[in-house]
Amino acid sequence: MIGILLGGVALFLGRESGALLLGESIAPETARRLKSLIESDPAVEQVGDLLTMHLGPEQVLLNVDIKFRSGLDVEELEAAIDRLENRIRAEEPRIKRIFIEAEALKHDGRRPQRAA
Repeated sequence: MIGILLGGVALFLGRESGALLLGESIAPETARRLKSLIESDPAVEQVGDLLTMHLGPEQVLLNVDIKFRSGLDVEELEAAIDRLENRIRAEEPRIKRIFIEAEALKHDGRRPQRAA
């Protein structure tokens, strides 16, 4: 009986650890909630890809493409990014690392090439 219990616990822990090792993303409903939160900011025009990955049991990485309204100066853009980061962390405290790609979103899916 004890062997079966230990085997079951080992299988459970193995599956959970394996998912974290493979870079499991957050739940789809959480991602939708975060996307809505970002879209609700007045400085945001459009939200592109929202990618997440668990770095540990209570540590998540968020990478998001955001097209900000045109006409924002540097101070307004910095304030918008700070505001978004604070709101995201308040909504989902597990998100420890946030990377915001603030550039024009291409309609054809290509990113501009950068010189080396």
